[in-house]
Amino acid sequence: MTGTAVTGTAVGVRLRRRLRWAPAALAVVVILLAAGAGLRGLVNRPPAEGSVDAGFARDMSTHHAQAVQMAMVEFRGGADVTQRGVAQDIALTQQREIGVMSAWLTGWGLPQVSSDPPMRWMRDHGHGHADHSDQSGHADHDGSASVTSSVAGSAASPVAMPGMATDAELTRLSAAQGRDLDTLFLTLMIRHHRGGITMAQEAAARAQEPQVRALARAMVINQAIEIDQMQADLRALSAPPA
Repeated sequence: MTGTAVTGTAVGVRLRRRLRWAPAALAVVVILLAAGAGLRGLVNRPPAEGSVDAGFARDMSTHHAQAVQMAMVEFRGGADVTQRGVAQDIALTQQREIGVMSAWLTGWGLPQVSSDPPMRWMRDHGHGHADHSDQSGHADHDGSASVTSSVAGSAASPVAMPGMATDAELTRLSAAQGRDLDTLFLTLMIRHHRGGITMAQEAAARAQEPQVRALARAMVINQAIEIDQMQADLRALSAPPA
């Protein structure tokens, strides 16, 4: 056999060996690509039903909606121009945040309301508020109202949402006038903000999505500042602190 023939045979053997391993190598590449896609799917998977993110978005929207309701009462009928301005700022800010949280739920493919009880995302980790009220919306032990299924879109029994005004308090607020309205609005809103901070702190610590944690942290900071200002406003009105 000539040298050329030997060389050609050796090349052919090496080529066949390489081709024999090609399917295995291709399979490894496919598996690695699939695994990578799977990992990306896990990392980028949106919050699920029952998550902290979804529960916070829904319950804080409900919480914000009452703040907007109270703020509009003060904005329309308050005696003090400063407090009417505070009320307007609260209404605009919290209505905007409701829109943001609603858009999150839509983007995650989740409904705006849930069949789960309100505040379950906190109670599941020992941070919920025990319910001590009945279906009429009476106050809980900390003065918070109970949110019923009609408010939260749930078929469950009422669950206390921290800081919420009771139906009776909302009626008093609507009937108040002048300086009495200013004082009652500040008192109820301070308590409402404290409850909101409790909820936001939990979301800031445990939510999955960075934008949820960021908004929750912003709520904690902004509402704490507003509480300090409203306490100062109560002192200026010669009213007791909330």
